This record gives sequence, structure tokens and C-alpha cells, in this order.
Amino acid sequence: MVLLAAAIGGGAVGAAAQEVSEQRVRTAVEDAARGLGQTVAGGSPMTAPAETTGGLGHFLASLGFGVTRVGIEDPQRSSGSADFFLPTAGARLAVGISDGLGSSGPVAGAGSLDVLVRVGLLAARDEIEDATKTYGLGIRVGVLGETALTPAISASLLRTWTERIAFGAADEVSFEGEIAVTSLRADLSKRFVFASPYVGVGVDRARIDASYRLPAEFSTSGQDIEASIDPSSTHQTAYAGIDVSLLVLTASVEAGIHDGGGFAAFAVRAGL
Repeated sequence: MVLLAAAIGGGAVGAAAQEVSEQRVRTAVEDAARGLGQTVAGGSPMTAPAETTGGLGHFLASLGFGVTRVGIEDPQRSSGSADFFLPTAGARLAVGISDGLGSSGPVAGAGSLDVLVRVGLLAARDEIEDATKTYGLGIRVGVLGETALTPAISASLLRTWTERIAFGAADEVSFEGEIAVTSLRADLSKRFVFASPYVGVGVDRARIDASYRLPAEFSTSGQDIEASIDPSSTHQTAYAGIDVSLLVLTASVEAGIHDGGGFAAFAVRAGL
């Protein structure tokens, strides 16, 4: 599997073959911020339908994994970009706080509130022991409760971030930074006996606080370059999935598109 290290910190051999301009390195870091942001944000808040948990005393816990296709500027090529896949894995938790308005009818779920927590790993390096930890906190609010005739609708706001990610050795084109993403989602689902299809749309605001180094022997300027950059970008996402009951557990399969890429995810979930 080709990971992000191959695109940005790809090694002295590749860099020696093609002198690298600082602007292209900065563009690659900006693209990395978008791609990493899309990867850690993912699609639906729980890789699951839109329903909230049901208030105090209720929770949902899930384990899942996903893969995101990302394309970024490759500073070690005379032109063009590199496409690769970033895998993720982790746990997600939704804890009920409020059950909203009433106990029946389509307005029953309105105003219901969940707190969302996530922890996970982003395998953006060649070795799994180098995987970067990711974290997230947020809320999900019920907009409409599901009935025989109406779907469940919810909205969520989530903040996700990573530990510091580093690519490349000291004598290579190298980069390190931390990603933070603010995500807004709107989800709709409808239950049919054992299966619940769902769809959602959202917007992510990703930012990277990064530094990079371009050694003189690989630089078009002939000088060592060390600098910082903190670009941000806004991108949209849309996704669809299906949730299937497996007795005690439920399982969801989800796929979606980002600006410039796509993703797929799978999760198993249990709750009360």
C-alpha cells in the first residue's frame, strides 16, 4: 500500500532525480491537510443511521475501520499528483443526554442530544507501529424522530484532531504537523425490519499546523529551507450506507465522496 510518506517524504533517491521548489512543497502540505482532514473526519458521526440514542441511560459503542482515497501534489515529479489510500481504525461512543420532546410521533426526537467521543489510529506511515492517534469530541442533535411514515433526521458537530505526524528523514524533503478538523453533518435514515439505509451530507474545515525542510541538495534555490505553514481548507462530503441487525450487534457499511477523493467504512455496534 502506498501511504502519505511516499508522496511527501519519499526519500533522497526520488528527490535527487527531480529538484524540488519550495512552492511545490507548500502545495503538497496544503493538499495533505485536506486529505488527512477528510480521512480523520470520515462520514457519518457513528458510521450508523441518523437516530440518536434516546437520552439518559442510553449509549451506542462501535468499532470500525475505513479507507480514504487521497490525491495530493507530488513535489518530486515534474508535474502531476500522487494518489494513495489512507486506512483508519478506532472506537466511537455516543452517550445520551436528552430524549427530546415527548415520547411518540415525529417530534419525539426533536431536541434529543448525544455526546460523541472517538479515539482511533491513522496509518499514514509504512509501519503500523508508526500509526498516529486521532481523537474527537462532539454533539449530535435530533431534528426529527422516526415514525412509520417519517425518517429520522439528526445534525452533528464534531471536532477531530491528530497527534503530530512526521514524514521523511533529516536529509530528505521532510514534513511534520498536526491536523484539526471541525465537521458539520446532516443525516437521514429509515428503518425497514432488519435493515436501515441512511444518507448524509456535510462540510469539513481542516487546518494543519506544520513545518517542513527542504535540503539544499534537493532545492531549486540551492539553499537549505526550513519554514512553517498553517493552511486551512473547507471541503464537502456526501455518503450513504446501510445498517443491518445481527441479533445482539448491528453492522454498517458506508461509502462516500470527498472533494478530490472517496472513502469506504465498516463498523459493528452495540448499545442500550
